[in-house]
Amino acid sequence: MPLPSHLTTIGSNIKTARKIKGWTQQQLADQAGLRLATVSELEAGKINFEINTLVRLATALGFYLDINFVPVK
Repeated sequence: MPLPSHLTTIGSNIKTARKIKGWTQQQLADQAGLRLATVSELEAGKINFEINTLVRLATALGFYLDINFVPVK
């Protein structure tokens, strides 16, 4: 079963932000108060998440979380 595209896109964005910061997954997990496995699975788009988890990741990385609802054409 293919992964939902929103999960893989968000996971890729998290990974890119982490690499910009120069951190390992463990460093991000420690700073965000998450388990290493959670960060790994999120980056791979393998698990769903709560908005609070995204806020914790964004805050740890020094990013502002911006969520937009855009009409589908």
